[in-house]
Amino acid sequence: MKSLVTAEDIKQLHRDGKASLTVVPSCTIITPEARDVAKKLGVKMLETDTSASNKSAVESNTRQAIRQAVEAKLPAGEHAPALLEQLIEKAMRELNTPVPYCDREVATNGVILVRGSSVKFGAFDGVPDKAIGLTDVITGADNSSIAAGFMQWEKCSFPWTLTYDEIDVVLEGELHITCNGKTHIGKPGDVFFIPKGSAIEFGTPDKVRFVYVAYPADWSTSK
Repeated sequence: MKSLVTAEDIKQLHRDGKASLTVVPSCTIITPEARDVAKKLGVKMLETDTSASNKSAVESNTRQAIRQAVEAKLPAGEHAPALLEQLIEKAMRELNTPVPYCDREVATNGVILVRGSSVKFGAFDGVPDKAIGLTDVITGADNSSIAAGFMQWEKCSFPWTLTYDEIDVVLEGELHITCNGKTHIGKPGDVFFIPKGSAIEFGTPDKVRFVYVAYPADWSTSK
C-alpha cells in the first residue's frame, strides 16, 4: 500500500526544521499541493528506490507478519494449510489495493473545489474481475443530493444496469456505451446522459477517463 505525502506533511517538516524528505516514488503518492508547498518552503524531495531484493524482503516480512496475525486469530489447533494461505493472500491483496484520494477545498458555505489533477484511483468493487479505477469526490457525506467522481480503465468492457440517473463527461480517450445493439462513442468534451433502468455495456478499445455525476448521491446502493 502506498504512503501519502500531503501539503500538511511538508509544512510539519518545515516547522520541525527539516529541509528534505526522502521518498520512494514507487511506494509514495505526493500531492501536487505538497510539491508546491515544498518548493515554496525550500523542502527538497529526495527520491530513491528500493532494489528488487529489498522489495522481496519487505514483502516476505509483511507476509510473515500477516501469517502470525492470522494464526493468532484462528482457533487453537491445527489449521488447513490451504485455508491459511487463502487468508494470507486476501490480506496481501487488501494491503496492495490502491487508496482513492483527491485534494479538496471546502468553503464555510459548503462550496467544494476538487483538484482533478490530484485524483488517485481506487478499485471499483462493482467489477472486481477487471482493473476499473473509481474515486468518488462528492458524496452524500457532503450534504449533496447528487454524487460525482472519476473513472478510468483500459482496453476492456463490462455490462452494467443503472439503478440511478447518470451523466458522464469524457476527459480523455473514448468512452463506448452500447445499448440496444448500437455503440455510441464519446470523445473528450462529449457528454452522455444515461437514464435510470438502462442496461448497457461500458467499454473502450484503448483507454478512457471521465467524470460521472449520479443522482441520487447514494447511487451504489440505489434500487
